[in-house]
Amino acid sequence: MLNTYIIEGGIGKCLAFSSIIELLVEKNKEQIQIYTPYHEVFGNNPNVKWVFDSTTIPLGDKRILESDNIIYCEPYKTNFIKGEEHIIERYCKLTGVDYNEKLRPRMFTDHIKENVDKLIDELNINKRYMFVQFTGGQPPSNNNIDNVPYSSTDIGRNYSYWLAQTVVDKLKQDDPERTIIHFGFPNEPKYNGAEMLKGSFAFWHELLKGAEGFIGIDSSLNHMAASARVKGVVVWGSTRFNQFGYSENTNINCYMQDVWNENKFNSQDPRNSMVDPDKIVSLYKEKINA
Repeated sequence: MLNTYIIEGGIGKCLAFSSIIELLVEKNKEQIQIYTPYHEVFGNNPNVKWVFDSTTIPLGDKRILESDNIIYCEPYKTNFIKGEEHIIERYCKLTGVDYNEKLRPRMFTDHIKENVDKLIDELNINKRYMFVQFTGGQPPSNNNIDNVPYSSTDIGRNYSYWLAQTVVDKLKQDDPERTIIHFGFPNEPKYNGAEMLKGSFAFWHELLKGAEGFIGIDSSLNHMAASARVKGVVVWGSTRFNQFGYSENTNINCYMQDVWNENKFNSQDPRNSMVDPDKIVSLYKEKINA
């Protein structure tokens, strides 16, 4: 039975869905197809027959219409919005497979490892490097466009620019030889001491595999690091880490750390993400040295 799954939304949602693909294939005894704006997430996945770019290919494409089932998966219009389920758990319920808290996103980028290793040498990136991401949430149309003003679909997730620069400064003071790579697009805020690179999502993922760790927010790096098996610290603002976070990381906001308490959360509170830079750097050092 050939099923085509329609996965919309941001890259984080697509990465979360990638965690259940193997289970779907085991259930249906056949590869699946994906229709999405973030086709790179699913490229080279041995369990995916075709990935269709929804920004260029119409839903009525013959290869999609030949599916036995065309299935629309949208967690944001289900009980997920009550705030109690992890997004991967909701995808499991939407597709009828068993949830396991150990499920993680999976990208397949080994095919570009040689090119990424070559680029590391060409750019003189220290073999000890890390990633940071403090802003995100742009629509796909803004990707890699320098002259399009940065805009976020949920600015409450972002970490304050001054605080973010302070984190970068403290990381450089702690280890001047460490390369800090800014995970972001050219039109996003830039930080002194953090290297800005251009590349595909596959490039970012393969480069991330060799990282020492990461510091981020609720955005694509949080999910991609889970696929690359890299741990770090995630600062949470207007979203819940019980729904989008991963237990191997240190998940923190102004009011709680690692253990979620719904009574202490208000998505409109601007103080959620205002975590002291010293604390973030200290938690990061604990994480990578554990």
